[in-house]
Amino acid sequence: MIKLLFTLLLLVIGSNSQAQVLKKLKEKAEQAVEKKVNQTMDKTVEKAVNKTADGVEKAVNKTVDKVTTSKAPNPDAKNSPTQNTATKPIVDNEAFEDYRTEHFLISGIAPQIGDPCAAKEELQAKPGKYFTSDQYPWPLARAEYFKKLSTTSEKATGKQVLNQIENLEQQSRTNFTLAGGNWETYYSTEGYQYAGNVRLADYRFQTAFHEYLCIRNKVERNSEYNTVLRVYVNSLPLNTLDRYLSNAFSDNLGNYAYKDWKNFKAGIASPKIELLNYLSAKNQELIEIINSDKGFWQDVPENEIRKNTYEHVYRYWFVKKADVPLLLPVSRKEYLESLLEYYDREALYLPKSTNYTLQSAAQRLRYFGDLPAILANKKAIVNKVLKENSTEWLTKQAVVNVQEDTYLNQKQNLPEYSSDLTFHKFYDNEKDARSLYKYNPAYFSDIQNTATPKFMSIAFRYVSKPAHLRLINNFTDKFDGNAWLRLIK
Repeated sequence: MIKLLFTLLLLVIGSNSQAQVLKKLKEKAEQAVEKKVNQTMDKTVEKAVNKTADGVEKAVNKTVDKVTTSKAPNPDAKNSPTQNTATKPIVDNEAFEDYRTEHFLISGIAPQIGDPCAAKEELQAKPGKYFTSDQYPWPLARAEYFKKLSTTSEKATGKQVLNQIENLEQQSRTNFTLAGGNWETYYSTEGYQYAGNVRLADYRFQTAFHEYLCIRNKVERNSEYNTVLRVYVNSLPLNTLDRYLSNAFSDNLGNYAYKDWKNFKAGIASPKIELLNYLSAKNQELIEIINSDKGFWQDVPENEIRKNTYEHVYRYWFVKKADVPLLLPVSRKEYLESLLEYYDREALYLPKSTNYTLQSAAQRLRYFGDLPAILANKKAIVNKVLKENSTEWLTKQAVVNVQEDTYLNQKQNLPEYSSDLTFHKFYDNEKDARSLYKYNPAYFSDIQNTATPKFMSIAFRYVSKPAHLRLINNFTDKFDGNAWLRLIK
């Protein structure tokens, strides 16, 4: 095999005609490579003809090395609790897809919208274009970047921080050549939210990969994207982490969900009662990554990612102060006491709720039961548990199972609307059980400017297509945790 490849190299170097080189390379490849991998090797050969002789020699040598050895494990595998570290032989189809991704050949000039094309595949190795936040294609969107921040100082801080994030992302692309589409950057502000009792400005950086498409033999920009990098300043991306980390309980008390419910104003972020601040987690490794600020966490193990598909995979980094946990376990005692507060708010809300006021007396009895008696019983159960258990037992972390509690309510024929969050027991590792966490009050120092970045979440969603894999692999390889940490105040 090595002799054959060396002969191919001599043919490449000695030929003055690229067409002849291509023909000879194809003929030799078809004779040398097993039928199982012919198509993949042909693609590599066709692209390699545009390389210099030195470039072809390097590609051939790497091919020889990879055909005769096993695929090395990812050196960053230790950073991800879901990452596969097993070696794989290079001679299967998946391995050749990895090879094609690693040696993605980029040639020509960046296509213009409307240029002629034959197929989408030919555009994947064409140079791409970068659009900064100032160049984002939609002026109306640019005008909205900082609209949801209230003060001049918050807007200035938000702009400064997002510019710094954009610079870090740009630095990660040093010596990297984009291919197959546009990499378009965008800013946004979400207003304000509370981390426990701490008010923070919530604003975000996004840069997304819009692929080139070939539609009716014309180059087009895909208005949708599959691969996207998002940085959440002062917030956790609970929308995409929902299966593993989420708000523990629904806000279903109207104005009474807020601590100062008498002065609550719609549209203005306000702190809520303790129970509604809790987060529930189903993956302990994710919590450890969030609190340690070390490495990344991925929602799909490497060995379960299907090759060359548009199935989304999320990879997360969390940037926070060193040696201070962002999230703390909620003790059983804290949870039980927060239930008592919740029940007090239910006593105010439920009699005024639409479900209650629009029902007939018979229906109220059916859905709510004897409301004062039901709420009093719920409180009695919790107070009994607090009184009868030891301090050691009460200091353990609260693990709840909302689905199982609902089932037990139904099994005991409890009223549908007023039996919500009736306490039955704490759980261990039962299915759908979740551990409760809260934001660490000690993590947040005195905040004069809510836009000051206290922590960040970096979420890189990608798909297993070659042009997309190049982006996530480059970002991971170039990730500078210390540089990101310097943004946290």
